[in-house]
Amino acid sequence: MKKYLPVIAVLCLLSACSQGIKGVYADAMGVTRYSFTPGGTVTIEAMGISQETTYVREGDTLKVALPQKGASLNFTINEDGSLGGPLGIRLEKADR
Repeated sequence: MKKYLPVIAVLCLLSACSQGIKGVYADAMGVTRYSFTPGGTVTIEAMGISQETTYVREGDTLKVALPQKGASLNFTINEDGSLGGPLGIRLEKADR
């Protein structure tokens, strides 16, 4: 049993790191919507324009990739399930 503990620990860490987020999140006015899939893709819709990109979840942080190489938009996953972003952006789970 002891020889399997390191393998189990690594599997637990990998599953925690790869855990995505699922659903549609929007700002209070409904201007911006983020549609997340557990597989690491997100579609951002704002003012009639739609852009698909990728995201990575690292603990309580979501890093949404931006078109500029290496740039990301970081959101904090709050205790209530909402997403907090830069400049006071707050996204809440929305129904489609």
